[in-house]
Amino acid sequence: MITARIRKSTIRINDMLAVDWKDKRWFAPKLARDEVDPIGTPRVLANFVRDGDDTTANSPDPMIETVRYAELLKILPDKIVNNLEKARLAREGKIQMMKAGLGFEELLSATITDGSAIASSSAEARLQPAILIPANYMQPYGNSRFITAKARGRGTTLTTNATMVFRHRIATTDVITGTAIMATGAMAADATAQTATMWEWDSGINSRTFGSAGTVFGMGRAGLAWHSAFTAANVALAFAGSAGSATPAAVTWDMTVDQYFQFTAQWSLATAYSIQCHMYRLESLN
Repeated sequence: MITARIRKSTIRINDMLAVDWKDKRWFAPKLARDEVDPIGTPRVLANFVRDGDDTTANSPDPMIETVRYAELLKILPDKIVNNLEKARLAREGKIQMMKAGLGFEELLSATITDGSAIASSSAEARLQPAILIPANYMQPYGNSRFITAKARGRGTTLTTNATMVFRHRIATTDVITGTAIMATGAMAADATAQTATMWEWDSGINSRTFGSAGTVFGMGRAGLAWHSAFTAANVALAFAGSAGSATPAAVTWDMTVDQYFQFTAQWSLATAYSIQCHMYRLESLN
């Protein structure tokens, strides 16, 4: 009979598995500092980034173990590698931090009830309550912010070709007389009366410059089921900019104070025309 003595209680089977004969258990082996765990290993790959040895103001940044970090990049999907590298370059100041590919979408507001109908009135009125945009929200860390508004609803028209104008406004108080960020042209209703037909609205606003004299650039488009017959001129009226459906331009927005963000509509006639908003949401892309 041949016998042999196992000098080590632990034997490494492969890169992913080792056995401890003494404790009778399997486990994932520890790797050398320049190795990376294979994908699928049931533990954290590695601590590729850790705090610097010097925590004083002279060296506040974390230390990256470049050898292991490079090995990690070899086994990750291209999209993740791109984001990691952009984030690293942004921290080093080589690209803007907001361009690091690590943004997110934020829901600022979404309605759960119908807005008040604007009926038998030629006065500009809110389709949904105003939303308060906090001071400095439009200038995060000196970078641009983009917000979008989407709305859906229904309207009823007569045969007298009244027009409809949508607007976004801002004001430091909850009033409808503030700065117009954008407005459509005067969209005429078809000569055939419509009852409870639908409409939609999509818009986007991008901050351009910052501070108390900051500026934003806004554009949007409306779609009305009751809009008059198709012509190039009628299509143009459905677009929105700072000067109505004409050439858009930047508009002043004081970003250092709170601003009420309004979404309004206005009929040209005070007869029995009606419009109501059923769905409205405001989102921010960061």
